[in-house]
Amino acid sequence: MSARHSFTVKDVCAALGGVSRSRVHGWVGLPPFSGIPSRERCARRFSRADLLTFAVLRTLDDQLGARGAQLAHASAAIHAYLSAPRATGAGDWLFVPLVDGAARPVPDQAITEAGWVIDLARERECIDRYLGVLPPQRELPLVGGVGRASP
Repeated sequence: MSARHSFTVKDVCAALGGVSRSRVHGWVGLPPFSGIPSRERCARRFSRADLLTFAVLRTLDDQLGARGAQLAHASAAIHAYLSAPRATGAGDWLFVPLVDGAARPVPDQAITEAGWVIDLARERECIDRYLGVLPPQRELPLVGGVGRASP
């Protein structure tokens, strides 16, 4: 059984490539985090699912141009989706419709409504790399001439 880890705002900033503390505090003001009571002079603690939620919120904000009201509309559903147990794989894509802000897997059939599609594999890789779970094999240099006989 693995130990349960928790993370502070400083950890969230580091895991997401140096996002500012004020930006994380803005996300903490969104549901469901805004409904969780905090204590003065105590660091707020986050789970791995929370880290993933923040990674998705960053992608929505940075790459897809979501505004604050849109993030607030969808953040609780995104967190619920990412917190629920499920098998993950290379085709782990999240669809967030603009109409209701629900979060669900990308359907097998064509999407017929406006919304955002997010590659969760990329978000999970970012968090796993920070946690040291994912070896950065793609960053290793290619060694030429291995196994070749010298002339």
